[in-house]
Amino acid sequence: MSQLFLLIGIVWFCYELWRIFCPAPPPRFSPWKNWALALAQPMVDAVKMTGFFEANTEDMTEHTRALFRTSFLHQMGLRTDTSNEYVQQYLARTFELQWFRIDLQKLMPTDDPRAALAFACVRTAFFTRNAMNMKWLDVETAWRVLLQNARRAQECFTGWEDFGRAYIIGRRQWVMALRADALGSTFEEIHLSQLLAPPKGAWSALVWPKLRDSGQ
Repeated sequence: MSQLFLLIGIVWFCYELWRIFCPAPPPRFSPWKNWALALAQPMVDAVKMTGFFEANTEDMTEHTRALFRTSFLHQMGLRTDTSNEYVQQYLARTFELQWFRIDLQKLMPTDDPRAALAFACVRTAFFTRNAMNMKWLDVETAWRVLLQNARRAQECFTGWEDFGRAYIIGRRQWVMALRADALGSTFEEIHLSQLLAPPKGAWSALVWPKLRDSGQ
């Protein structure tokens, strides 16, 4: 009996050591939130951003903040010397009501609307996640927009290849009209193929969900 108690004591002691010293697994986003963020993959790759898809990333370094700030303010139509407090107030008033117009409100007659939408979906996902990390947007509002943006992409495209091909055209027509995309970079068939190529392609393992499957 004493040996049994000794064994139980050893097991309990080992468990306590494991609980104290072993790090807890990092928090994870739900599959649908991961999917919503994956729309921004072309821009994440373009700027070589780390932490974008990690649930425990809730802030930016000062260097990263300074790197992106001017481009984000330009995207919103705000001056580069606009204060963070004003940006927070501006987005609180307008963003959830107008997010779906981002990059679509000034289309040219020659623009392919579907391609423009793919381009807008990528940029909206990238901007919204980063605006959350810059503390410009509250977390709840940011996720509502990110998930609605994902639903929009899901409704308008049939899969990652379809979405990626539309994005290629959308970005090309955007920059050819001399519209700024300072944080983006050239995205062509070779880049799409890399995202789609298993097993390492970022989009290769993500199933394009059916509408009824898109739970949060």
